[in-house]
Amino acid sequence: MFTVTLLEPQIPQNTGNIGRLCGATRTPLEIVGNIGFKLTDRYLKRAGLDYWQFVDWQYFENLKTYMDQLNPEKIHLLTTKSQVSYTQKQFQPGDYLIFGSETKGIAPHYLEQHHSRCCTIPMLHPGVRSLTPSSSVAIVLYEALRQNPVMPSQP
Repeated sequence: MFTVTLLEPQIPQNTGNIGRLCGATRTPLEIVGNIGFKLTDRYLKRAGLDYWQFVDWQYFENLKTYMDQLNPEKIHLLTTKSQVSYTQKQFQPGDYLIFGSETKGIAPHYLEQHHSRCCTIPMLHPGVRSLTPSSSVAIVLYEALRQNPVMPSQP
């Protein structure tokens, strides 16, 4: 229903946790660009535990090529540089939830090019800029799923 995209992730444990989340929600995961670890990294595998078999994931080496092929109407860029809360967005099936690197976020030219598609997770404390990527992905993905129910109800 949705795709989670990680642009140039640098910390394998974050990507592993996100992989586990994507497996649990049957959400494709796309890892893009210059990453800060090897895809065979033991920390990546450890964070994802034995759930990688349930993750539909792909790696795309070229960030520009990847971003250029996306439909601009189907993307949501999560950034601390937006005043629009993710709760104000309407997520639709087929949308891409795009998260930037832990150290640099999403490149400014993509934020400028797609400014109407940017949103943020508001921080209540002014001294805290952002959450870890795995927390951010969980918050936004579950909001998108809440808006578009597909999960089976628990007995």
